[in-house]
Amino acid sequence: MNKAILRGAAIALAMCLASPALTACGGSKSDDKKTDVAATASSGEGGGGSGGTDGTGGGTDASASPGGSSSPKPEGSLKASKLPVPEDLAGALQDTYFAAAKKNYPKGTRANVMTPQHVLFGKVTGKNGGVEFYAAGDIGFKNDPMSQQDGPHVWKKDDSQQSWAYVGDTGGALCGKVPTALVKAWGKSCN
Repeated sequence: MNKAILRGAAIALAMCLASPALTACGGSKSDDKKTDVAATASSGEGGGGSGGTDGTGGGTDASASPGGSSSPKPEGSLKASKLPVPEDLAGALQDTYFAAAKKNYPKGTRANVMTPQHVLFGKVTGKNGGVEFYAAGDIGFKNDPMSQQDGPHVWKKDDSQQSWAYVGDTGGALCGKVPTALVKAWGKSCN
């Protein structure tokens, strides 16, 4: 019971502290130096991750968005920007990974989800103003080496979504799941 109270208090505090981040997420599309962009995902089981502190709430539904509308998908020529990895991103990625992977790893628990390693973070902006954020990194269950292969794993979210969507593992080929322009901005290649 004490864990539940502490978790609730931590979430409430994170939401209060994140109010400025909400403004930053809705700010100018031309600002490539946004570092407050993060997201939340709550598996509803096991807890333990920060879930992000942008205050956008929980859920792993990739279609969830404030006000019921979503940002347009970036189209036309894409501008890609590598961004600093927000400190609170790891918990959101862990929660989203667990929600997606638990059906294939029924013995895995949220507590056994590794902290993502070698994380890359960035965004693509289309000529039409659409924005999508991407994160890529190595993750899996601590006690299951099979879950740790075929990375890096990829997550994405548009600027109106409340939570990250787990895209999947790449088998080493980032360009199959991340726009080529962003892969290049990260200093990687599509070979």
